[in-house]
Amino acid sequence: MDREQMARKTHKSGSNCATAVYASFIDKVSGKAPMPRSEGGKCGAVLAAEKVIREMGMDAAEFDQKFLEKFGSLKCVELRGGKYPCNDLVGVAAKMADEIVA
Repeated sequence: MDREQMARKTHKSGSNCATAVYASFIDKVSGKAPMPRSEGGKCGAVLAAEKVIREMGMDAAEFDQKFLEKFGSLKCVELRGGKYPCNDLVGVAAKMADEIVA
C-alpha cells in the first residue's frame, strides 16, 4: 500500500486529516502529528505534510506551491467549502509529500 492509500485508509477509519497524513510516514518520522488548523487555519493535511518534509531536512515551500496550484488554498475553511472532500486532500497531500521526500 502506498502512502496515499495508507493516508486515505487511516482517515476513513476516523483519524483527523493531520494524523492520517503523518501516520502514513510513520516509518520515516518519529514525532507527533500537528493539530489541524493550528497554524493560521491551515488544513491539517497540509500541516502534516509540511512537518514530514521539514523533519526529513527539506523545505516545505515546494509542497505548498504544488498544493496551492492544485487546490487554490492551504486553509481548511476554504478547502472544505464543498469543493474538495477531506479524504481527497489527505490522499493528495500524502502523495505530494512522498514525491518531494523521495
